[in-house]
Amino acid sequence: MPNILISAAIWQGILAALFLGLVITWMHYAFIKPTIFGRNNYYQYAQELYRIVLKGSETELPIIAHELAYSAESLVTFAAGLNKAKTEAKDKLKPCAEGYANDMLLLIANRKLCRHIVASSPITAIRFLDAVAESKAFHVPIGLFAKNVSTEAIQNKDSSLYHEDDGYNSGLLGYIKPLSQALYGNYKLVEALQNHSPLDIDYKSVWAWNADQFEAYCRAVQMTLKNYLDDGHWGQHSYVLTGALGNIHETCNRAIWDIKKSDDDYVGDAWHRLDAGVDFIKNSINAIDQLKPQPEARTLRIHHRERNRLMNEDFYDRLAEAMFKIIHSAALIDGPSDKAWSIHHNSVWGDFFGLSNEGRAWKIVQFKLRRLLYDEIQSIESSPNYKNARLLGICLNVMGLKMGKRSGYGRDCAALKAVILALTQRNYLHLRQVNTEIADACLIGGITFDADQSRLVKTYAKGLRPEPDREYLLLQQPAELKGSASHFL
Repeated sequence: MPNILISAAIWQGILAALFLGLVITWMHYAFIKPTIFGRNNYYQYAQELYRIVLKGSETELPIIAHELAYSAESLVTFAAGLNKAKTEAKDKLKPCAEGYANDMLLLIANRKLCRHIVASSPITAIRFLDAVAESKAFHVPIGLFAKNVSTEAIQNKDSSLYHEDDGYNSGLLGYIKPLSQALYGNYKLVEALQNHSPLDIDYKSVWAWNADQFEAYCRAVQMTLKNYLDDGHWGQHSYVLTGALGNIHETCNRAIWDIKKSDDDYVGDAWHRLDAGVDFIKNSINAIDQLKPQPEARTLRIHHRERNRLMNEDFYDRLAEAMFKIIHSAALIDGPSDKAWSIHHNSVWGDFFGLSNEGRAWKIVQFKLRRLLYDEIQSIESSPNYKNARLLGICLNVMGLKMGKRSGYGRDCAALKAVILALTQRNYLHLRQVNTEIADACLIGGITFDADQSRLVKTYAKGLRPEPDREYLLLQQPAELKGSASHFL
């Protein structure tokens, strides 16, 4: 009888070969050719992904966050074909790869998974968004995923978003900006996602941002705006950019309120938030100025009775409105005078009407802003309220009470200053007779009322001088009014 017994050494070799084959197989599917969502495995793939996301394991989610990148193109392609599959189905649509892919795009929008994608595998977000952009499949449900990735990227100050701020500080990634470009650099994609766009952040998150996070959001909006301008979408009303601009000016307004509540904090987080919002507006107008040719306003001067937000207005109007609201919020800072001047002039007015703002886009926005200010302030003659009173007060504080030359610094506001001083002279004493509280609301910063001399007094910072400089505006008694109408020049 032949000896068929196998020695221990041979058994060890066989087992070693099997183990090595197992390792090689695992490495092949893990690294060389990982499992990709497809028509043959869509059910098993979806079930496993659902199990991992539902379990929420802190060790498994980073792994699946990375592996999802391999199936990004496949998932988007199948999800894009769902409508066609529904059309071709004679009866009720049976379970298919297209339907499961559509559900998987909703599943990966899980906030916890998005947090791990941002922290450990931003390439996954890039591949999904690039796949949507390249195939122009804007109808697939990728919006919530983009929104949550954007929220987590802004929230996590160690995310790639903060390492792509600029090339000088961040190197190559600061120039390429891979995650930022994928999330915010394609205006068509961002606009198509509407309420689930990466710029449409939940208000609770927006309210919780500090200055660094708000600045990152402003950079993101700036990227979308730049693509909006560069690709020639100027004539198109952008709901997403309008909403983002609303987030920015509202954050500035809250920052101003936080400054008002603080005592002597001149360099705190609220000041930096305000600076970030104002810088965004300035950078946006400068970006428009760089276009060749520079776009003209759809309607330069819009009368209220003719106002149609979509037909008569454009992004110039959105910027002017945001600036107007920030100026109104700044008027809430009524004292002390040095703090009021720092906000009124140094942080807001000086940036909106500075000497360096000479481009055509600046001229258009400043014209619209002056018109908004005048329209609101002149209403104090017929319906005085705290809003028009505060706006009158901030204009008097930053422009002064004495007409100077209509050239050099302040020339952009010379006409506005002239009509506001004339309006104040005619109406202020009558306003004090009608409503003292509203009249007092005009007295902010360095503006005070001298009842004995019937005049307003503007007191400047004393500095090293023995006495501070002052300006005076003599007021007309109500009986002296001739009923002359004021005109905006």
